[in-house]
Amino acid sequence: MNPAAHTGPAMRGPAAQATPDAAHEGRARRQQRAMVAQRLRSRAADTVASLNWDALDAAPGWLALSDGALQRFEAQVGALLCAPMLKLWIDGPRLGAARAALGAAFLQALRALPSTQMLPSNVAPCPRIDSAEQVTLQLRGAGASVLLASMQPGTLRSVVAAAMASATPAAMAAPLAQSLIARTVALAAQPGSGT
Repeated sequence: MNPAAHTGPAMRGPAAQATPDAAHEGRARRQQRAMVAQRLRSRAADTVASLNWDALDAAPGWLALSDGALQRFEAQVGALLCAPMLKLWIDGPRLGAARAALGAAFLQALRALPSTQMLPSNVAPCPRIDSAEQVTLQLRGAGASVLLASMQPGTLRSVVAAAMASATPAAMAAPLAQSLIARTVALAAQPGSGT
């Protein structure tokens, strides 16, 4: 094998005799790992050297999203965290800014959620959003905090935190943050709610 073409750990044993599905999965995993590495290299070059292949393989899928898709996803996660507050909004400017940040269908689906499917406002802090100008930045910040909280403490989380310079992990347990992320993905996957 050409060392210059090497993209990760060598496959040995039964995995070396990959089926077409396994080969496709391996290609997808290498592509995701490369996208994550590129994001972290471009935003946290000083700390990325501390990562290894296993850490990149363990990176959450949202780290491989394009910049625009990640920004929208951050805002959507933040919106789900702040859903009880968003449901109370009646002013056009804030709703318009939320529609632009989240997508119209996602906002509609979020506002249609029953209160039993929302995180109670006393479980995790949601930023106060008083004006349309604050909507995108505050929702993205809240979402980025949840994304960081979903990761187990360690080297990867430290590097990702450095890459997301203004975010700190939300004050919530990782399983709760992971649940919010999964619920955001499910809400975005509803017909008409896609990003």
